[in-house]
Amino acid sequence: MINIKIFGIIHSELVFIKNIMRAVIAVNNLGYIGKDNTLLWKCSEDLKHFKNLTTGGVLLVGYNTSLTLPPLKNREIFIYKREYDRELLILECDWCIGGKKTYEKFCHLFTELHISHINDNQVGDTTFPDLKNLNRDCKIFNYYFEPNL
Repeated sequence: MINIKIFGIIHSELVFIKNIMRAVIAVNNLGYIGKDNTLLWKCSEDLKHFKNLTTGGVLLVGYNTSLTLPPLKNREIFIYKREYDRELLILECDWCIGGKKTYEKFCHLFTELHISHINDNQVGDTTFPDLKNLNRDCKIFNYYFEPNL
C-alpha cells in the first residue's frame, strides 16, 4: 500500500513534527547526494538497507525529491512543500529521506542520522546538506557500500 500526503507552509510559519525523527541519506566520495533530484549511482545493497530501515514507517520528503521517488510500498509518505498550506501541522514522522533543503530544515529534530557512503566519484548538482543545526544529541550511524557495476 502506498499512502502519500502533501503538506507545507507559507513564509516562515512553523511546521511542528511531533515525534522523534531519524534521517537516512546517501553520499558519494565527492560529497554529492544527487543530480536532477535523483541518485547518481545504482547501489542495490544501499537500496535494501534503505528499505529495511524505512519499511512500515512514516517518511518525510521534500516536494522536488518526491517528483522522482519510486513507489515505496508499506510506507506512508508526507511531502513537504513550503508554499502549499497555511495551517500549522502536527505530524508524526519516523524518517526524513530528503532532499537537501528538507534535511536542512528539519535536522534539529533528528535523533538518528544514518549515512550511507557510496564508493562513487561522479559529480552531481546537489551536495551533502549543511547540518549546522543538527540536534546535538543526534546519533550518527555510518554505512559503506559499493555501487553496482
